[in-house]
Amino acid sequence: MKFSFFEALSKEEAQEYLDEFLLFGGNRGMEIINQIIPFAVDIDFSLDSLKPILKTLLASVKTIPRAPDETLPEFIRNTEEYKKNLFEFNETSKSVVLAAAYYLGETFAKRYDHLSWAIGNTEFAQGNMPVVTGFRYKVEMAPILIIENLFGRVISEMSDESTIDVAIESWISKFV
Repeated sequence: MKFSFFEALSKEEAQEYLDEFLLFGGNRGMEIINQIIPFAVDIDFSLDSLKPILKTLLASVKTIPRAPDETLPEFIRNTEEYKKNLFEFNETSKSVVLAAAYYLGETFAKRYDHLSWAIGNTEFAQGNMPVVTGFRYKVEMAPILIIENLFGRVISEMSDESTIDVAIESWISKFV
């Protein structure tokens, strides 16, 4: 996630990004999901559909190696965690990640009337990102950030697919 991209956006640009993200998700994102997801899984924005859809989308994600950041101290670059994360999603997979993020956010926005899409609060890390708001404690769900992190953790083998289950259950039980 390139936080600097979102930090540099004006409020109007952040709104345009959100609008484009929602348009992408509702059109191309859903086409991607429909192409990847087997007919046995209902693509109905239900909470029950989230886990199988996200796990199936994850299985189609591919990565490419990324060079180490030489500006970081050597003791950080030498950690196993850092080395395992020296990748980025390939171009095709970036669209899959965005489609998964849209599906995650839209599922919550459709399921709960008090939740809606908005621009992230600039006082927090998700500032200017597309977020779903209305959760308890003024928590904002940043679906792109969440999916990138979840998929990245599984791909880097720091977690397994059950981390997706835990994340979804946490959002439901702690914040809705």
